[in-house]
Amino acid sequence: MVKKKKRKVKKSLIVVIIFIIVIVCLVLVPKFFKKKTNNGSATQVEVIDSIDSFGYQLNDNETKYYNELFFSLKELLQNDDYSEEEYAVIIGKLFLADFYDLNSKVMKSDVGGTQFVYSDYRGDFESGAVDTVYKFIESNVYGDRKQNLPVVKRVEMVDVSNDKFKYGNEVDSSAYFLTMEISYEKDLGYPKKVSLVLIHNNDRLEIARIDTIN
Repeated sequence: MVKKKKRKVKKSLIVVIIFIIVIVCLVLVPKFFKKKTNNGSATQVEVIDSIDSFGYQLNDNETKYYNELFFSLKELLQNDDYSEEEYAVIIGKLFLADFYDLNSKVMKSDVGGTQFVYSDYRGDFESGAVDTVYKFIESNVYGDRKQNLPVVKRVEMVDVSNDKFKYGNEVDSSAYFLTMEISYEKDLGYPKKVSLVLIHNNDRLEIARIDTIN
């Protein structure tokens, strides 16, 4: 009887010990991995500002130049009588400053500038970017990438005009045609001159075509 009791106590102790080990694992293991990820990666991207009425967001991993452009856009759109041409030009600059700034991207699927792309074109644009411009970006999940990637220093407007543009069955009689020049911190052979077409989508102007100019 005593032996049976001792066996029961021993069994209970083993159950309690196993239970404690499981709890400790559940608490400490996620913390370990979270700590490792936070200390060695740039995957935790947070939204730090937004222009809610237009649906634009500013993330904390953007460059200083991109931040300046974003706040210029925010200030412009606060005015009811803002210049639509100025709006088009800032959108073009924001798009190029994000899309060609590959150094700020964690992996090749993090295509920049997508929030400024025409909604019907966005899927094709992203898949095309991953297969071309973003194709050789190495992962920077733990912040240890040694790859030399472009950093956009500035985007300048060369020319802007209005004309008719057809996208699928939609026709915008007053689309914006922009020609822009990109300068980088270091010349790594990426496009320096690009043409963009922006069309109206409700209150927003969105990019419906992108061409590089040799």
